[in-house]
Amino acid sequence: MLGVGLHLSALGRPTDALPPAEQAVILYRELAERYRLHLARSLSNLGITFSELGRAAEASQAHQEANRLMPPGAASDPED
Repeated sequence: MLGVGLHLSALGRPTDALPPAEQAVILYRELAERYRLHLARSLSNLGITFSELGRAAEASQAHQEANRLMPPGAASDPED
């Protein structure tokens, strides 16, 4: 979508470029949120593994980063 908007804009058709550019932003926002959630969960799992290995400082660091990334209510989201 982003490429279509850029090409239309380059052709001097900004009105036609707007819808695909807006759609690209919507799609990339959804992807960013989804992968942010996956990264947060992976960091949480890493923290658990560090804890099991007795590496408390690294576990804490991983859990803190996961908590910063995790959207509110996402931990119990059954969809992902």
